[in-house]
Amino acid sequence: PAAAGQPAADAGLAQPASGLPDAPAATQQDAQDNTVGDIVVTAQKRSENLQRVPIVITAVSGAQLATAGVTALATLGTVAPGLNVRTAGGGVYQPSIRGIGTSSNVVENPVALYIDGVYLAQQREGSRELPDVEQVAVLKGPQGTLFGRNATGGVIQVTTRRPSQQFAAQGKAEIDNYATFRGSGFVSGGLASGVAASLSADFTTQGDGYGRNQVTGHDTFQIAHAVDVRGKLLVEPDAATSVLLIADYLDRKDYTYSFVPYPGTSFSVPLSGRLSGPRDTLSVTDPYSSFRGGGISMTVERDLSFAKLVSITSYRQGGSDYTFDDVPTGQPVYIFTLPSGDGSNKSFSQEVQLVSAKNGPVTYTAGVFYFYNRNSVEPVVRQFYPIYYNLLATAATLAAANPSPNQSTYTYGSERTQSVAPFGQLGIRLFRDTNLTLGGRFTYEQRVLNGSVTANRYSGVTITTPYNPTPLTINKPTWRIALDHQFGPDVLGYVSYNRGIKSGGYNILNPANPAYLPEQLDAYEAGLKTELFGRRLRFNAGGFYYDYTNVQVTQYVGVSQTIVNGAKARLYGLDVDFNARVTSELSLSGGLEALHARFTSYPGAVGSTPKATGGATLAAAPGINAAGNRLPQSQAFVGTLAVDYDKPVSFGTIHANVTANYNGDYKVEADNFLTQGAYTLLNASLAWRPRGDHYSVTIFARNMLDATVLNNVSSQAIGYPTSYAQPPRTFGISGKFTY
Repeated sequence: PAAAGQPAADAGLAQPASGLPDAPAATQQDAQDNTVGDIVVTAQKRSENLQRVPIVITAVSGAQLATAGVTALATLGTVAPGLNVRTAGGGVYQPSIRGIGTSSNVVENPVALYIDGVYLAQQREGSRELPDVEQVAVLKGPQGTLFGRNATGGVIQVTTRRPSQQFAAQGKAEIDNYATFRGSGFVSGGLASGVAASLSADFTTQGDGYGRNQVTGHDTFQIAHAVDVRGKLLVEPDAATSVLLIADYLDRKDYTYSFVPYPGTSFSVPLSGRLSGPRDTLSVTDPYSSFRGGGISMTVERDLSFAKLVSITSYRQGGSDYTFDDVPTGQPVYIFTLPSGDGSNKSFSQEVQLVSAKNGPVTYTAGVFYFYNRNSVEPVVRQFYPIYYNLLATAATLAAANPSPNQSTYTYGSERTQSVAPFGQLGIRLFRDTNLTLGGRFTYEQRVLNGSVTANRYSGVTITTPYNPTPLTINKPTWRIALDHQFGPDVLGYVSYNRGIKSGGYNILNPANPAYLPEQLDAYEAGLKTELFGRRLRFNAGGFYYDYTNVQVTQYVGVSQTIVNGAKARLYGLDVDFNARVTSELSLSGGLEALHARFTSYPGAVGSTPKATGGATLAAAPGINAAGNRLPQSQAFVGTLAVDYDKPVSFGTIHANVTANYNGDYKVEADNFLTQGAYTLLNASLAWRPRGDHYSVTIFARNMLDATVLNNVSSQAIGYPTSYAQPPRTFGISGKFTY
């Protein structure tokens, strides 16, 4: 599992895997050939050998993901060192690459997620299973030229299976010791000459949760249901034209948001009982989170002989609802709710590309990208109970206070974004084995906020405050300069300089707060890609240095999540990936990342100190200076090692896999108090395939060391609400058929 490398001479790195006649695939040579197989990627809008692409990338096939126990995007970090993934807020997909990410659940992530060439702006769309995946490619470092804004940290590119004229079908079912059932199916075939279609679907439900709500008696950290359906129609009227239509829908509900105090601390309100474990809670409500949404897209490609013309059109819509007890002590203190809003998130994108043919001393990609997005919370409801104010008083006494505290608040926030970005990139052959890449993009963007807060006081008074600030306009260039040289048939060296940006915006959860401005990252990289010992070993290494300015940092002000600017940071490190074919039956793969990531300037950061009596003291203005502190979610060292062994036997083939993923400790916030300690995820599987390879049966074990991992934690005056959603040790059995 996992190979390394990435887009080469950036001849035209545009939107990920856009049109897809050349769908990316990780290709392994025959097991009898003691060499590592080629890996083909299309991250530059053309099929290329990963070893010829001068950027760091980890590319993993769907089969490799399944073997390593990676069932969803949330666990992708198991095979991609340097990718740290949180699923905060019960289904908010928050990846970070090399320490670049966000912990806010209502903004676009600086690690851009694309599925079949379409950008998914809504973070909750990333919480999905991986049933019909052809390949996942993790592009590390800013990809601002061709992927555009919000790719400061990198890009995660998911390519699903493409329809084919030849009939194909696959089905899989899995169950584990928590009665988690995963079932998926895929079917594809020709409908007529030049017309093919495919349909994939998966369903997941969990019988037993990982913990218990000791107030209601119900389970916590449990998948109520997750349904994902995708249909594709491919029309090829002639040899030069293809039209790919895709429609997909996701419906997911999790019982999550179950909080406990951070170890060594307590809430400002005492617990009404003793917790049995870190995944248990004492909540007066059963916390949950759900998302329903999907979209349609059309990718049209036309071969013009000298170039390929590509058009990608997409519309997506979705909404979520959730509720949780922010201080689950066994009595109502502070309840946070987002009622159902199926249309709260809408986006439309249109991209046109012109991609030159491969041959010739000059290659190019040129295009323009238009994006519209509406992101809203309508409304967020916060209910404050008398005990929240630490008053031993009745509501009547509170009503007599002047001014009286809030009984509830209703926050409405709707942010509309429109953006237009022309881009272009040239690949120039300077000498026979030396190439120069020059790329640029200019992003124009405008964001408009419509918001208000209605406060219902215990005195009976209602106050509504509107917020309609001046629109935020952004005009920012990004670029790429790279030089690569082929030192031999199996050795590529390269250096590059890239600039990436992440858009600014408004705090829709706290519309009274000022807008935050774009962040900027300048990245300098140098790397080497090699295939050694007669292509029995692929070894790739890349060093990087980041100058990170105007860093967007998530913090809490009162009980409101807020994003602020003002920080500078410096990051540098080393990425290594390798694949080794030891024998025709035994192969090794993996990688590591060493990272130094520190704020160089951050005055005014929010800091906290636990109170001995419960809760926390937050640093009053002007706050603390976080210079020298580690960036949130940055890990000093991570590493992955996978061992695969195939053994032909008289009754078929036995395949064994062991995948170990070591994760160094990391900090959660800028003051570096909240910490996730180092941990190791260890997965193993043993599969049997009878002759013909049409069927397989697999037994598996995941998180064999039973690591407990922070999922969501924040510093608030009431304490440090903490959740642990990483599945504990699980084991089970699965079966699959393929035709």
